[in-house]
Amino acid sequence: MKSRPFALAVLAGAVIASSSDCGGGKTSTVPTPVTTPTPVPSPVRTDLGTTNFNVRAHGSSSFNVDFPPVGMLDVTATWPGSSDIGIYATDQSCPGINEVLSAACGILAKADTPGVKPQKMSFQTASGKIYTIWTANNGSLTEPVSMSTGVTTQGPIPPPPGAPTPNPNPSGTPRGYPTPTDLAPGPVTQLKAYIKSIDTGGFEYRPGEQDSAGNWIVHPGEFVVFDVTQRNGAGLICNWINDPDWSVDDPDGVLTVKDSTIPFFLRTVVEHKGHFELIAHMDGIDSNVLSVTSVANGN
Repeated sequence: MKSRPFALAVLAGAVIASSSDCGGGKTSTVPTPVTTPTPVPSPVRTDLGTTNFNVRAHGSSSFNVDFPPVGMLDVTATWPGSSDIGIYATDQSCPGINEVLSAACGILAKADTPGVKPQKMSFQTASGKIYTIWTANNGSLTEPVSMSTGVTTQGPIPPPPGAPTPNPNPSGTPRGYPTPTDLAPGPVTQLKAYIKSIDTGGFEYRPGEQDSAGNWIVHPGEFVVFDVTQRNGAGLICNWINDPDWSVDDPDGVLTVKDSTIPFFLRTVVEHKGHFELIAHMDGIDSNVLSVTSVANGN
């Protein structure tokens, strides 16, 4: 005769004893664990600040929003006058307002209906991107514009992976970019030269502006920093091999070039009125040409 192992026999006896102790032949019921659902984060809007600037008649102004968190970026422009103002959002690779208005650049959002005040637009952001906000004045008078921006995310803004971090190595990545390990792989196929900052004096800054011909406008006495952004074939900011070189065509002697510890930056002082052009070179790729005109402030 076959016999059950001793351990199984003991276990069976324990189960029978447990059932009989409950009385009435009832078996015990194991409670079902209660699972608490994870709450869905509520949308949170973070104010990114307000910028005040003048936009000359039939001219434009622009500024960059560097590496915003993933969410919905909103932009509102207000102005006191009667001019028709249009606002547009593009990737930072777009070289100028003429390319925006001719749809040569991809438009992420726009608000340019004539007669509408204020103008409002919004668009979805992606991780690791720089965006340019453009303002075009279609009127015949200079308009003081106040532009506010904000971003709505699911829950409070966390420190985003791959967010831009200051680089302590001056020969490394340009200021404000992610570290090399965060960048997409090369090779570089696109190069965008642009005005990084304009210091009007005493660390007072203004956005870049263009005239109706597409020339960037600076004024004598301003400290202007030019920068360059490199991208791969997918349009992502990428690693590079050689630091950029700058070519300056300045027959009027408008600029004095200052030393820079960051090779991406061309640091200059505008000495007087005139016209000059800039182009950057990196890994066999040439940037767009920056045509810049220096005029007296207020002209």
